[in-house]
Amino acid sequence: MSNSPLPYVGVATPQANPTVEIELRRLLEKHAVPLATRLTSAGTTSAERLTEYLEQIGHAIGTFDNLPIAAFAFACTGSSYLLGHEREITLLEQAQRDYRLPVVTATQAIAEELRVRKTRRIAILAPYPQALIDASVKYWQDLGFEVTHCERIDVGDDTRAIYALTDAEVNAALCRVDKSNAHLTLLSGTGMPSITALLAGSDRLISSNLCLTGAVLRRTDRWRANRAIDIHTLLRE
Repeated sequence: MSNSPLPYVGVATPQANPTVEIELRRLLEKHAVPLATRLTSAGTTSAERLTEYLEQIGHAIGTFDNLPIAAFAFACTGSSYLLGHEREITLLEQAQRDYRLPVVTATQAIAEELRVRKTRRIAILAPYPQALIDASVKYWQDLGFEVTHCERIDVGDDTRAIYALTDAEVNAALCRVDKSNAHLTLLSGTGMPSITALLAGSDRLISSNLCLTGAVLRRTDRWRANRAIDIHTLLRE
């Protein structure tokens, strides 16, 4: 880890999501300074809001004005699942050209972590409506990963209900995941609390927020590029 002053990291979180700031502040505490902006949308459905969040990523980066952020983290998985990998990459490449800084989405961060760990088979736990569950499975399959099991936490059709989930509910759902054929289990969804489960679990458990932390630290030279992110090491160093 570098001994230079802690870099500022811009983090965009869905407008009603309290979890990202809480978790990333804790995960990045010794390594970087996370500064948040809200992803906003007047959409009346979850799908409309999630789609607009990523389509407007350039606006979210622009809210930091001339603040010298070293990297930008888009902390929403559902947007990428709905738009798909190709559209996601197009939007990110444009944002990086426009703002001349590293930009990474939560889904990109997860894929990066899976590749660092040389992992192809994953089980998923996600608190999504069924349509978003289906989109998430397709997203990972399109990237060449095998989803061996997907356990859904039913929060209804409005993804904003995710933000009311408790650690106990997440842990109970995690016990239902069939992990037998998977290399590891992904807790997908930045609004779902994950730190308690990660601290109690094994190195075969990752989350959207943990992976996003790792991706940001690699892009700011605070974590080695080929080193898997480990929550216990992260919080100790």
